[in-house]
Amino acid sequence: MIKKFYLYIGLTLLSINLLNGNLLSLYSYIRQRIDINTISPEKFNICESLQNKLEKYTHNFNSNVSVSILDDSGDFIVDINGKIPRIPASNQKILSSAFALDILGPYYTLNTSLKEVNDGSLYIEASGDPDFDISQLEYLINDLNNNIYHPTLKLPIIIKISKPSNWWPSSWSTADRKEEYGAPITKYSIASNASINSLNNPIDNFIYELETALKKKALSKKYFVKAVNENYPIDYISTIKVIKSAPLYILLNLVNSESHNFTAEVVFRHSLNDWSHDFPNIKYSNWLKNQNFNSDKFIFADASGLSRKNRVTTYGLSQFLRRMKHSRFSDYYFSSFSILGVRGSLANVNAPINLKGRILAKSGRLNNVRSVSGIILGEGKIFSIIVNNMDNSTKHIMKMLSIVHNTHVCN
Repeated sequence: MIKKFYLYIGLTLLSINLLNGNLLSLYSYIRQRIDINTISPEKFNICESLQNKLEKYTHNFNSNVSVSILDDSGDFIVDINGKIPRIPASNQKILSSAFALDILGPYYTLNTSLKEVNDGSLYIEASGDPDFDISQLEYLINDLNNNIYHPTLKLPIIIKISKPSNWWPSSWSTADRKEEYGAPITKYSIASNASINSLNNPIDNFIYELETALKKKALSKKYFVKAVNENYPIDYISTIKVIKSAPLYILLNLVNSESHNFTAEVVFRHSLNDWSHDFPNIKYSNWLKNQNFNSDKFIFADASGLSRKNRVTTYGLSQFLRRMKHSRFSDYYFSSFSILGVRGSLANVNAPINLKGRILAKSGRLNNVRSVSGIILGEGKIFSIIVNNMDNSTKHIMKMLSIVHNTHVCN
């Protein structure tokens, strides 16, 4: 009787904790929606001295640059071509990574599972884990040594293959698809498809590594790899083993700090539960509209920014970053950005000494494109700068940020 009483108390407390957790999560979401929907509209309250300095500096390349500086109160203190749509490069990830974080939550994982099918065969269900490597593949099948061996019966391990035409967004160039940064976006990957073999054919490479692992573990007499169409129905009865990726808030460091295109595209597809590479996507477009900022001139061709068909405005990006400060996952989001002179894609930028460690931002780079958008720490300033079709663009962006940092008086 006493044991039942304590069990009842324990289950009651567990239910209360679960309920409280759900209520807290719901409250955080509602609070976020209220804050974003009621945020004060941005207005132009130009800081003349700063605007004049930046206009003077950019005079010779004005048509190539957009600059928007926004303070915490919602005043645009600088606007140079802010509403002109430009190619953002990896600043596109500012938007897609926020979408993934909001939809999936910071603790979401990409799982690779070994499953038993009802006919006795096995199935590896992959999800595009960017860190999944050969050692994990071997670990996934390691326990199969404990299965009973049937000398006359080899069981298949099923892998679902996809067509090469479905490996990339259609707007990615042929040249980019041959590079590591343009690796095929598939569920079956070995170390983010970074090797030459993976770039040529990630599915074949996964199968080859699986067959190699079966031989290494003395399992090739028991099992063989069976490749089937991606639409092949799988009726599994149990999960044998699961290998989880790092949680999403860690993966976002790959997306934003390291600007990893493969990871950006994979987590975006998990957010949509759709691997079709179709753009523009209605669910994503509607989510952006719900963030209550100006994205009228935005064009979405991919999640990573590798497509040259993407277009954004610095006016819109700076507004969006202001709204992300009200996200329930704001800390996870901004902590995934690079720090100028310290970490990520901005670690080795030749920046003024007084700016090192003071800029928290997402950078982007393509041929003839350079973009940096983020926050000047300690100053309450949000900025977005995009330069298209100009040489020495990084140097000019650093100079502009230095001018912003060193201008303290508006008149």
